[in-house]
Amino acid sequence: MTTSASNHSVPSESDDEVDNADANLPPAHIWAYPCKLPLCPDYGKTWLLRSNFFFHLHEEDAHKATAMTPAARRAIEKEWRYATDPHLPPRAAPYFRSREDPDEHIWDYNFRDDTGKIISGRGTMRGMEMHKAARRRETQGKQTA
Repeated sequence: MTTSASNHSVPSESDDEVDNADANLPPAHIWAYPCKLPLCPDYGKTWLLRSNFFFHLHEEDAHKATAMTPAARRAIEKEWRYATDPHLPPRAAPYFRSREDPDEHIWDYNFRDDTGKIISGRGTMRGMEMHKAARRRETQGKQTA
């Protein structure tokens, strides 16, 4: 006895035309599919064919945990996609934070805490500020005890 459980809400991943009739897609526009996972080496890259985007989600290790099933990949596709005019130059996806954003740069940093000890670390500037604040609280806690 063989049963076939097909989920009609998840279209074929090789069908690039499946979403072009979407009511949310403006006339003369197409969907673009960007990678918005900062840990992915292809972060910021955009695909115009959904089959290529699905292949990326399926093959890239950074997406393995979140894009294991066709339904999960479809959910990511619908959440990240945006409408674009194919006759205009490519643009960044809406709400996309470039790796060029200084808040995302990773630095090797050193700072001197309140006791004069040199503290070394690696992270963003915000991470360094949080590290400094934690050391300051730790030092103040030792002085009041």
